[in-house]
Amino acid sequence: MRIGVDSYSYHRLLGEIRPGEEDPGERLPDGGVAVVHEARRLGLDGVSLETCYLAPPAALALDPLRAAAGGMELVLAWGAPNGLELGGSEAGLRGLLEWIDVAASLQCRTMRIVVAGPTLRHRVASELENAVPPLRAAAAKARPLDLDLALENHGDLTAREISELLAAVGDPALRVCFDTANALRVGDDPLEAARLLAPAVAMVHLKDCEPLDPDADPVAGPRSVPYGTGVVPLEAILRLIPAEALVCIEIAQLGPGADERALVADSVGWLRARVRHTSDVTGGAR
Repeated sequence: MRIGVDSYSYHRLLGEIRPGEEDPGERLPDGGVAVVHEARRLGLDGVSLETCYLAPPAALALDPLRAAAGGMELVLAWGAPNGLELGGSEAGLRGLLEWIDVAASLQCRTMRIVVAGPTLRHRVASELENAVPPLRAAAAKARPLDLDLALENHGDLTAREISELLAAVGDPALRVCFDTANALRVGDDPLEAARLLAPAVAMVHLKDCEPLDPDADPVAGPRSVPYGTGVVPLEAILRLIPAEALVCIEIAQLGPGADERALVADSVGWLRARVRHTSDVTGGAR
């Protein structure tokens, strides 16, 4: 198993304070090189950079990112907050195609994408098929670049709906980024959702969280908690994930007194202990 971190884990340090969160009182200098350095200090295999925290494609300096990463895998995570808006955003598709070129220039193997977000969940039933043409266009561009597009359940789509999209698009370049907590937010059983999508999973956003609060802000979602202390069956899910998938730690909603750096470091230790345990039990590394 390869372990990474998604830059959304540092969203407060990058200036995004969600409803109900405290300001940590400090900032990272940028959402690119500075986040890569955070990942390197932790000795991780990869880092996923949310494009919403990067300069636009035409202004993004690629050489410093390559130099900072060294041999560590770089992933771009495109689409916050609403991605392709269920196929209703021509600007969204243009932006996605531009970022695919950036990903290729950075020699990324995987790029996380989204078709919508939590605020558009109510439109999915009637508009899901509208996402098929732009996804086909994006996959057709990514395929000859040896780039996998990993479609995330972004608080918008159930596992069944993602499976339907993959079948409708019918392109091997379109795969899955499975978010463990977002499965809960759309009513999925996270373990069953992982089981359905596992063959197509290229990367994971691994979160543990408190139980869903029906009165919580729908965009914020449940609070993130240390791995193994929440309601998501992380160990069982990890047993289903393909060995080649990049498992990215992601911290979302933060409660009072939370420290994202400490949570990420704790998550790294938890994962490394489980990787060793899985290897011992199965006789081979995952």
